This record gives sequence, structure tokens and C-alpha cells, in this order.
Amino acid sequence: MNHQNLIYFLPPFSLAVLALVGALVPGWVDAWWFLPFLISAVLIGLPHGAADWGVLRRLVGRESRPTACGCVLIYSLLLVASASAVFLIPALGLGFFLLVSAWHFGGADSHDFQNQFGLKRRKGMLSIVAVSRGALIVTAPFLFRFGDMFGVCESWCAILGAGWIPSHLSDAFEKVLQVVFGLAVVLAAVSVSWILFAGGKKPAVWFALETVLLVASFSVLHPLFALGSYFLCWHSLRHLTHLRALCDVGSRSGWLLRLSGPFMLPSLLAIGALAWGTGSLQSPEQGAITLLIFFAIVTPAHQWLVSREIQSPSPA
Repeated sequence: MNHQNLIYFLPPFSLAVLALVGALVPGWVDAWWFLPFLISAVLIGLPHGAADWGVLRRLVGRESRPTACGCVLIYSLLLVASASAVFLIPALGLGFFLLVSAWHFGGADSHDFQNQFGLKRRKGMLSIVAVSRGALIVTAPFLFRFGDMFGVCESWCAILGAGWIPSHLSDAFEKVLQVVFGLAVVLAAVSVSWILFAGGKKPAVWFALETVLLVASFSVLHPLFALGSYFLCWHSLRHLTHLRALCDVGSRSGWLLRLSGPFMLPSLLAIGALAWGTGSLQSPEQGAITLLIFFAIVTPAHQWLVSREIQSPSPA
């Protein structure tokens, strides 16, 4: 198995192992749910996002000056807009983060899937794959442990000095998420059938297996432990293959940190300042939520850049 295949197929099995561990020692997972997110701050997770520096640098060096300036401006404006939403209307910022995360995770998984199994000409099918996968990843944590996730949302808003949705609306919110999850499962089943007839048995079976593993992990693990594990061991790890192919950074160890360049240290400082300013240094649980708040600020700009430079049908 070559390096690219290993990085593609390893994440689902890693998540399966974590789900098995979680089923055996649920108390440990519930007590340490914040661990994957805190690890991601220095290992793969945050660096893969900070690698936007290397992607932007390549874009600026390749495009004409007006185009390059326009792209940097769009990236910067998205950062400002998302930061404004998060700090001024935290509940709105959280809702927008969930939507962008579904788009980001679903689009990335669909892009990886089409590259791995050579399905690049099946745009309609891959769009359904992206929608089903993204919606499933975002809604599954609420479906299996709604109380825990609702509490996390309340903590998010409390850290930012605001309130989450009123408690009397929680039942309606839960029902909406249940409907979205049900639609995601239906679309996943449609995707499996479509892939089976259009792409063959192997990709259909693998997509079905991935979907089952994701649902299983969210059903037995603490929702944020499962989400953090997906982000760290699945999404970020697979993304590395695209970054190495897109940017000439060599094969020596530490290439990801070099690609992250000046974005990495300021990101860590910004997370620390955010944690200190909001009083979130008191516990690792609050620190993990602070890290999620930082991700909410940077994800829209990151997703725009990824869509343009990596997931575009005709990448520059």
C-alpha cells in the first residue's frame, strides 16, 4: 500500500479503534473528551489550517497582482466577518460555524473519495456525497447526546458573554436536527446505490463502511471526543496529501510547520489571548471550547481557500 492509500484508509480504522476503546471505557472518554481538540492545537489539526499561509503564498506568486490582491482581500474579509459574527452575536456565529463545518467536512470527504476511486466526472453524485457526509458529521453529535451538545453550545455563548437559544426552544431545535440527520442518512443510502451502479462495488462498499463507522463512533463516544477525533485523525490527516502535492516543501520532517509559516505562532498566541480574555484558562474543558471558537473564526476563510485552490474542478 502506497503512502497516499495509507493516509486515505488509515483514518476510518483509527476512528474504529477509538470507538471500540470508548465502548470499553466510556467513563474515561467522557472525562477526557477535550483531549483530541487540545492535541489538534499543536499536532496536524491547527497546523493544517495554518498551512493557508503556504497556499496563499503560492497563489500570490502565481496570479497577477490584481487577482492576488483580490484573493488576499477576500480571505481577510472573511476572517473579519466571521470574527464579528462570533463576538457580536455568538449564537449566530455558532450556527454559522456549524453550517460551514458541514460544508467543509463534507466537501473534503467527497473530494478525497473522488480522487481515491477515480470518480471525478460524477459531479451530481459527489455533491450528494458531500451534503450527506457533512450533515451527518454535524448533526450526529446532537442526535446521540443532545444534552451534552446543548450544554456545550451554552458554554460557548457564556464564554463570549451571551446566551444560547432559550431552553423552551430546545425541543424544536432537537427535532430539526433529527430531521436533518434522517435526511443525511437517506442521502447516504442514495449515494451508496448511485456509486454502486456508476462507480463499482469497491467504492460503494467503502463509502457505506465509512458512514457506518462515523455513526458508530458518535453513538458510543462523547460527541466532542468523536468530533475532535474525526477532525484530528481523519479530516486533517487526509488533508496533508493535498498540501504536499500543492506546495513544493520537500520531504523532510517538519514540512507542515514550515508550510504553516507565520500563521502558526500568531494562531497559538490568539488562542491563548482569547482563553485569557474570556477567563477560559481555568479548565481544559473551557480551553477546548475556546479552541472551537477560534476555529469558528478561521474556518470560513480556510474553506474558501480550500475550495478555490484544492477542491476546484480545475485547480489553478
